[in-house]
Amino acid sequence: MSGTKEVTELQAFKTVFFHSVVILALPVVAFFTSKIFLFDGILGLNTVSSNVYSAGIAVIVLHIALGIFIYRAYFDDRSRTPAVKRD
Repeated sequence: MSGTKEVTELQAFKTVFFHSVVILALPVVAFFTSKIFLFDGILGLNTVSSNVYSAGIAVIVLHIALGIFIYRAYFDDRSRTPAVKRD
């Protein structure tokens, strides 16, 4: 029984670790990517406007990542949990 519990705990740890890395890294990547390539490069905005718009993109990406984590934590856990049969 402890073998399946360890596998379940390991899977939960992997899931939380993956989402933690995504929640931390993706907004930073989105900020600098949108700032350098989109707002500074293509649109040619000044530094302040570029930073503000890039921060907005990073906030949106962060909310999407958090929403996906919350959705998976709430709904995926229910589908994986086996039903307990009570006699």
